[in-house]
Amino acid sequence: MDTVPDSDRTPVPRSPVHHLDLRLAYADCDPAGILYYAAWFPWMERVQSEWLYLNGFRQDQLQQVWGFRTITRSANCEYLVPATLFEQIRVQLSVEHLGRTSFRWGFDMVRLSDSVPVARAALTLVTIDDDGRPTAVPQPLRSLLTGAVPQPPS
Repeated sequence: MDTVPDSDRTPVPRSPVHHLDLRLAYADCDPAGILYYAAWFPWMERVQSEWLYLNGFRQDQLQQVWGFRTITRSANCEYLVPATLFEQIRVQLSVEHLGRTSFRWGFDMVRLSDSVPVARAALTLVTIDDDGRPTAVPQPLRSLLTGAVPQPPS
């Protein structure tokens, strides 16, 4: 759990840092053709995994390259309007919060045909050490989350 006083929190950009566009498939929907509520979570994971990967943070190599791992502490999603089969949706990723040992992704899911927001979500991740204990967000990741360009350790 992140118990850092507000004065120790790092300001982060709120604008989207990455997005993926998708067309809802039959497997994403319930029998009525409306998006199944849990379908957003794999898409959220995909967009944040891709952004980290594109910025040099392969999740399968975090421990060996950067010396930390992440675990999800909290996940939530607010469903604003129904999304239906074959609609095209943009899943946008933003950095919402950066604390001492955790950070929160924000997600906006927007229907492309009319720019209507269909869902809003957040994932809070904690950085942990080899023993599974929370550890400070390492500087390379902190730099990325605040808009700087991290450099791998030499």
